[in-house]
Amino acid sequence: MLQTFKFFNVKSFLKLIALVLVLYYFFLGYGALVSPEGNQYSAFLDHNLNFIDWYRRTIMVFSNTIAHAFGANSYIVSHQMMKLGNNIEFEIWFPCLGFGVMSFWLSFVVNSTSSLKRKFTWSIVGILAIWFINCLRIALLIISVDRNWPQSSYIDHHDMFNIMAYIIIATLMYYYSKNDRQEQLEPNQGIPASI
Repeated sequence: MLQTFKFFNVKSFLKLIALVLVLYYFFLGYGALVSPEGNQYSAFLDHNLNFIDWYRRTIMVFSNTIAHAFGANSYIVSHQMMKLGNNIEFEIWFPCLGFGVMSFWLSFVVNSTSSLKRKFTWSIVGILAIWFINCLRIALLIISVDRNWPQSSYIDHHDMFNIMAYIIIATLMYYYSKNDRQEQLEPNQGIPASI
């Protein structure tokens, strides 16, 4: 058991947790600043630098496109609402956007010892992966309602998104760490055959 702890870097772990919290609360705070319903609303940020609405809009447009490809009669009503037919509404709230998962991924990459170029590339890869599965989740939700598929009493679409997102993040972490170790080897040392 003690041998396991010699591979565990407490300082790095605490830095990771701190970065996750800073990023998540930044997204949360910024969301409050650009929300007209909030107490700290900033019209300037809302109208000029509202990356949260832009991100939400891309998810809605892509989800709607996928749903249309499968025959659903969905459409975008407002900056956070989609409709199916005349009656069924889907609101895409802040918690639906995946900023918690994204905060974890970005913190993991920033906390690594890789080059800035590599960190930037992998950050984008992770964000796109999270964005894509979020689009699929919303599209599948619309399609399932359109086709009257039965709902699971065991798991909802938010939990399913989180499970899929963390499986993808864990896979990305594995490949990122594996390549990170290979990158740290001396150029003349080569890659050991046992890897």
